[in-house]
Amino acid sequence: MEKKYCHIFFDLDRTLWDFWKNSAETLIEMVNKFSLHEIVHDSSEFIERYNYYNDRLWDYYRLGRIRKIQLRPERFRLLLKEYGITDRKLTGELSRYYLNISPAKTALIPHALELLEYLVKDYSLYILSNGFYDVQLTKMINSGISRYFRKLFTSDRIGYAKPDTRMFEYAIKSVNARKEESLMVGDNEIVDIEGARNAHIDQVLFNPEGKIASLPATFEINDLLELKQWL
Repeated sequence: MEKKYCHIFFDLDRTLWDFWKNSAETLIEMVNKFSLHEIVHDSSEFIERYNYYNDRLWDYYRLGRIRKIQLRPERFRLLLKEYGITDRKLTGELSRYYLNISPAKTALIPHALELLEYLVKDYSLYILSNGFYDVQLTKMINSGISRYFRKLFTSDRIGYAKPDTRMFEYAIKSVNARKEESLMVGDNEIVDIEGARNAHIDQVLFNPEGKIASLPATFEINDLLELKQWL
């Protein structure tokens, strides 16, 4: 296939960095460290409820309904409230613990390193994330993938969050790329795929669970290495 793309923009969480595994490990460690066993009888349920509140608050953040400083402790306040705890001090301690420990985790999505090693030889690689810059950079450094990327773009630094087309436009202009030579790779149909499509950038939906996609993407993959067939 004749080379079309030159610039590849990756989402980070759930696309390269294994958010589910790293977050779950941190939450289980948290239960042990803060002796939450009396209220948390099912760690899987605890993790599921955290993910529920975390995802909901990130949606609010993207819509501009809450700020960064509110998001971090609020997800734990809501989580503890569900277990009958309203201790604000404990909420703060859990939030700080999670922020310190989770980004230091190193689990990556299967074949992420192999794919990046393959791509970095011929393409300019970037991260385009709705996460916060300090946290995302820590994840990249600790998991050993920062060396593959020329730049990290995050919503808190740019002032817009995916799927807002202005975030994509900003990143494209910042690296002097052309849209027709750029590709967005991400796991979220709305945030990554629809956002990139509305910005007139080709997209790759990373869909490891093989769910039926509700939105068409330029390409769809279940394994990161499948991307090599087009690049």
